[in-house]
Amino acid sequence: MLYLPSDDTIFLANTINRYSGTLALEIGTSSGIVLMELAKNFSTVIGTDIDFCSLKRLLEMSRNQRVICCHAASALQGIKFDLIVTNPPYLPNSTGHIDKTIDGGPAGVEITIDFLKDAIGRLEIGGKILIIVSSISDTRKLDSFLSKNNIIVKKIAQKDLFYETLQILELSK
Repeated sequence: MLYLPSDDTIFLANTINRYSGTLALEIGTSSGIVLMELAKNFSTVIGTDIDFCSLKRLLEMSRNQRVICCHAASALQGIKFDLIVTNPPYLPNSTGHIDKTIDGGPAGVEITIDFLKDAIGRLEIGGKILIIVSSISDTRKLDSFLSKNNIIVKKIAQKDLFYETLQILELSK
């Protein structure tokens, strides 16, 4: 299911332009807007998504994209990235009805943690991970995960919307 770009996608796309390097990965590429922005400052960019239809649509728009249909970074064994970015589903869901494009689990951070478990080992020495978190989510579980894994967290951007505050966190080892 395609996640239509919204405030969070544009926020991330506008923030990543201060990063550059050789190899970048976007987990959950969906529309490809962030992937295309990464391509401006990285030699090689790869996007992953579990939704084949989203990736097919992206390839129809631009054949220059390198995309892989897989969960998080599971198909990228042995590859190390300078930058990994993700705008994961981050809204809490207690209703039982799941929309994979926005529902981040009961606390809103479970999908983020799942993505990070896959991404941490794929970072080049000195590499960074950028993630979006929302004030609507219960981030205590995420904070605990990051602490247990000795992840250095730096808030690099914040956007206040009328219904939530979004933050982009830079993570490193």
